[in-house]
Amino acid sequence: MAIPFAAESWKVVNLVPPVSLAGGKAAQYVSLANYAHVDLVLMTGAVTSAASTGITFERALDTSGTSNQTVTAPTQAYYYHNGAALSSASIANDTYVKTTLTGGTFNLEAIANTTYIIPIDADDISRSLSSVQKNFNTVGIVIDSSGGATIGAVLAILSQPRYSGASPPSAV
Repeated sequence: MAIPFAAESWKVVNLVPPVSLAGGKAAQYVSLANYAHVDLVLMTGAVTSAASTGITFERALDTSGTSNQTVTAPTQAYYYHNGAALSSASIANDTYVKTTLTGGTFNLEAIANTTYIIPIDADDISRSLSSVQKNFNTVGIVIDSSGGATIGAVLAILSQPRYSGASPPSAV
């Protein structure tokens, strides 16, 4: 059995390109209409004021943020790696720490070069909603940074596509 290429199995969306997070970043959304799962990967550089940089999740009807709502708990956990750069002495440190997410928001760790992975299933987006509201299929990430300059980026890696093929369906 041939193993499919990542580009045929996943959809990678650059939600927030590497940029200063000072002052925060408005919600950037990705649609799970054609996918069962997304991993939001947040990467940071030097964190100057971790306690004042909060990460919040939203759900919406579309990628424009229509009828957006804060998601209380999109997932039970998130993972972070206190990522020493590969050129450092701890090159073998590729272990992620599983941490419980409470209230749909968390603050960045005061550690430079950290990577966070937030796994979200499509079912998690509308789990707490009534059957009338189950059409929420879009998830967004909001970066609220009132602290100092922190460089960061966010990738959305969508998997388990509804339709397989050489080019997975759009998610934006």
